[in-house]
Amino acid sequence: MREQRRNVRVVPAQQPKGKLMLYVNDDSFEVRSVRDVSPFGIGVCIVSDVEKESEARLSYQTGDEDLEVLGIVAWTGPIKGGGNTQTIPLFRIGICLQPDNVASNLEFYRLMRGKD
Repeated sequence: MREQRRNVRVVPAQQPKGKLMLYVNDDSFEVRSVRDVSPFGIGVCIVSDVEKESEARLSYQTGDEDLEVLGIVAWTGPIKGGGNTQTIPLFRIGICLQPDNVASNLEFYRLMRGKD
């Protein structure tokens, strides 16, 4: 599939300090890392592959913040080893956030990129 991203995504200066969970269908996954983010989508790494075009929910919790956003799994793919000695396989997941939740998406973007 050809890349359809029209908005620039930002690589977070640091990983989110709270707990970020991805829910797809009846499964839940702790997000291992945030690769990139924009107000319209996010790329994350988890330990399992998920089905493309599935409905997704991201939940972010800290002591002060509790936020959920909805989206669709746009793409998935394994992270290639390239000399990596990790024993747990990781998968990159691209999620397109629902455009009708602009306020929540913008707040989520602010929290993920680590800037106020």
